[in-house]
Amino acid sequence: MISGLTWLGTSALTRMDSPAAQDVRVAVGLEDAWAVCDGPQMPRCSFDDREQAVVDREFAAQQRVRIAVLTELRARVDQVVRNLDRAESILRREAVDLRGDLLGGRQDLQELLLTTVDLRPLTTRDEDLARTAALQAAAFAVDVDNGKLGEPAGPLLREIGAQRRQLTALAARVDRLERRDGAVAIDTNGTDRQALWADLFNNDPYGDGGQLASWVLSSGGLPHISNTLANLANGDMRTLAEAVFNPGAALWQGGLVDPIAEFTALQKPSVRYRSPVSESQRGQLIGSVLFGFAAFMLLLVGPVVTATHTAREREAGTLPVLRMTGLSAGDLALAMSVGPNVFAMVAGALLLLPALALLGLTVGVGPLLLPLGLLVLFTGATHLTAIGLGDALGQRVNALLVGALMAVGIAGAGLFGTALVGANIASAGLLLGPLPAVLGGILGFTGLPGSADLVTAGDPELGSSFLAYAVGTQVMLATICLFSWRRRVEQAWAPLFRPAEGIALALACVGCSGLTLLDLSSRTNTQTFDGLNLVTFLASGFLLPVLGWLLVASLRRPARAHAVPSHVEARGAFLRFQGVLAVAMLVVGFAYSAVMQRNGLAGEQSEIMYATLTQVLLIAETAVATLLLASRKRDGKLGIGMMGGALLLLQIVFAVLVYRLEVDHVALTHSAGMPFLYGMNASPYWIALMILTWGAGFGLILTALLRERDQARAAAADADEQADEDADEERRGRWLH
Repeated sequence: MISGLTWLGTSALTRMDSPAAQDVRVAVGLEDAWAVCDGPQMPRCSFDDREQAVVDREFAAQQRVRIAVLTELRARVDQVVRNLDRAESILRREAVDLRGDLLGGRQDLQELLLTTVDLRPLTTRDEDLARTAALQAAAFAVDVDNGKLGEPAGPLLREIGAQRRQLTALAARVDRLERRDGAVAIDTNGTDRQALWADLFNNDPYGDGGQLASWVLSSGGLPHISNTLANLANGDMRTLAEAVFNPGAALWQGGLVDPIAEFTALQKPSVRYRSPVSESQRGQLIGSVLFGFAAFMLLLVGPVVTATHTAREREAGTLPVLRMTGLSAGDLALAMSVGPNVFAMVAGALLLLPALALLGLTVGVGPLLLPLGLLVLFTGATHLTAIGLGDALGQRVNALLVGALMAVGIAGAGLFGTALVGANIASAGLLLGPLPAVLGGILGFTGLPGSADLVTAGDPELGSSFLAYAVGTQVMLATICLFSWRRRVEQAWAPLFRPAEGIALALACVGCSGLTLLDLSSRTNTQTFDGLNLVTFLASGFLLPVLGWLLVASLRRPARAHAVPSHVEARGAFLRFQGVLAVAMLVVGFAYSAVMQRNGLAGEQSEIMYATLTQVLLIAETAVATLLLASRKRDGKLGIGMMGGALLLLQIVFAVLVYRLEVDHVALTHSAGMPFLYGMNASPYWIALMILTWGAGFGLILTALLRERDQARAAAADADEQADEDADEERRGRWLH
């Protein structure tokens, strides 16, 4: 059904000839707005067959008249040239006395030279008569050389040569006018010229018929006229007379009066619009759409089903039972991936096969290898990630909500990343899940403008690095999720990540931030420090929440329900966070320096903004302290979150104000601002606000890290009570039956 609907929709999109379909194709880039019509010096578009049929008939009728008249004119010019050649041959071979009667009284010469040939509308009537008069005057002219009479035929022969050159130019002009209409065939079989003259003259001797009759007869001795011209003279006399006697008639479209127009091909006023999309491009589109549906089946539907099923198993508590069947953790993971996804995998494979066949025939096999390999790799990695995250979320929320969260995470981030890559906004879109790289490769098969090399974001410098980094991070995440799930099958309440795994993922996120900073700075205007600071914030703004989540997810807890980490583990996690934060600052600082060198900002006078960086450090420490404190409490997490969120909001506002204050301080004093506003001439109100934010932040940090003595005493009392109960059980002994 999906394949059929894809074929139907793509065919409708690429074949329909309506204005709406054309607008859609132009909008998506399948065709140019002026590919067929409506462009400069192009006919207008017609979308109605009946209207276009009328235009075609009118144009064909005008074309028939033009070609018939031009064919007749070409024959007349050739006939006049032949007459001049015969007359010249007679004058050169025979002795003709030109000093007596006109042309020596030779009737044959008079017919060859003094018969006026009507070449209208190519010439005017006066020009035709002037040619005859020039030959007649040349026949009486005399050459005198040093007082002696020259050759009697000399002036006439020169005039014959001059008129031959003129007629040759007229013949070339007729050929150009004929080429304007292209290859149009007419009936050139002959009709008796005298008979046509008689019919025209007798039907209308004093109107168009009489004029056409005179024009038909003034042909220089041609015995026949084409059947097409004869039919036009009898059937459409008015149109033919307009074409012959009016060089400026609309039928000629300026070809006889405009020297430039005779070099311009004639075209219809309108043409029936037909979709210019070729069969090859249509096959590429269908194959690309099917490939895209297969990718969604394997990368979205399958992982969502896997996450939902895993969460449902965890919610029902059946995973330990499944483990007791004797299956290894790897076999069980394979069963969890394949079992619920038979429909998604079969549907994806069935969609993928015709897509590969169509694209293999249109774009070749070689370009398919990279997107296909990415699809296979990301399919396995995404399913393994779905197992680990679905199992972890299944302990806390409903299985359907787990599936919804997984769908939003894959589809939302993936489509957003694809949009960033497709619109050439940022290569960092490749880092947002498995979809951007695969969909970018698929879009490259559509043939749409700007879709080439989208699998590497169309970036020859960083595109390949982003693709390799995206593949590496997603494979690493899938591997860590698989190991996490294998541990949690045995111990349901084990931490999601081990500390080493959390650190590895945190470092991967730090690398993403550094690459994103390099990418955004190369695509945006970062010629000022304000612009560079904004790009740095956009590239690294996601780090704090992600690193905080990884920190909490990797806390060591006792393997029982609702267990909380001890103060020792909280302090260890806090120290781990300091190490990751130091690495993040080094990576972002290195990328910042590289951007400064590339954009020429390194040579400008600047200062390190110590005061602002100190406030950013306070925000990071406060955020992680809030998360640690919430993780150490069984109850009251919402209150802690609201309190920490309000404090973070206040600290962020104060950091922005400190940034503006420090910018002004550097501009006035040309020296760096110091931490805690020292030496910046801040008002007492600024100092009071700083003390408030720092005091609250330090208080939250100390609360998160200090040992809770009351809770420790209660835990010790519970342990003693449990030990006493165990001792009582041992003293009771066993009953014998």
